[in-house]
Amino acid sequence: MGRLAGLVIGLEAAAVVVAYLAFGWPVLLIGIPALVGTAFVLLFVHLSEKPRARLQEARAARYEQAAVPGGLMSGFFEVPAPRGVVEVDRTRV
Repeated sequence: MGRLAGLVIGLEAAAVVVAYLAFGWPVLLIGIPALVGTAFVLLFVHLSEKPRARLQEARAARYEQAAVPGGLMSGFFEVPAPRGVVEVDRTRV
């Protein structure tokens, strides 16, 4: 996630620089707060991922195998195996 966050910040900074060169200083009134806001959002997401990852690891460690192997609908779409034909001896009554 770190590389993607760096890419987002870098692209946004490049966009602010290009807009500054094209339109002048008023762009900075919108661009800099947007850049800071993006940094805060990325920091918040990064900090909230750590507890979620720990929770997922704890849940995974609880079970050695899945609680329901194959999932809830496992076997629902399987074609039943053909049954053997039982022959009845009708000569003996």
